[in-house]
Amino acid sequence: MRFCKLVTTVFIWVAIPLAGCSAIYRDVSSVSPYKERIGQVCEVVTPIRAHGYTFKLGRNKETDAISIWNPGFSGPEVTFVLSIQPGTKITLLEARECVNCPFDRYPEYLVQVSPEPQQFSGKPAYLRDTSLTPRYLRCASGANLP
Repeated sequence: MRFCKLVTTVFIWVAIPLAGCSAIYRDVSSVSPYKERIGQVCEVVTPIRAHGYTFKLGRNKETDAISIWNPGFSGPEVTFVLSIQPGTKITLLEARECVNCPFDRYPEYLVQVSPEPQQFSGKPAYLRDTSLTPRYLRCASGANLP
């Protein structure tokens, strides 16, 4: 019984601070294996979902950034969801990973999508590292564009 109380107490002390914190990222663009990908141009071969999200919840939600990956996510922070269609080009510009996420580093790339969907409105778009597979994207270096 004491052990259960201890586990519950520790869980509460860890879960509460994590629930309210924002992810902090560090640039890993110059670190392998990410640096080999920077500058690559990828072509979408299977539809992939883009999710606009906001950092501030409220009535008039404005998109702060876009997260691109399948299957994606939902929740009150989502401002839009759209499908990026085959043939769309995605250029990998920078890489980053989370330094304070408790279960994973969630590596992702800052990308440029062409043509850029209207919903992006020039906001930063990030592609999850897990989506860089032949199932979704065909990538080549700058010299060998798809």
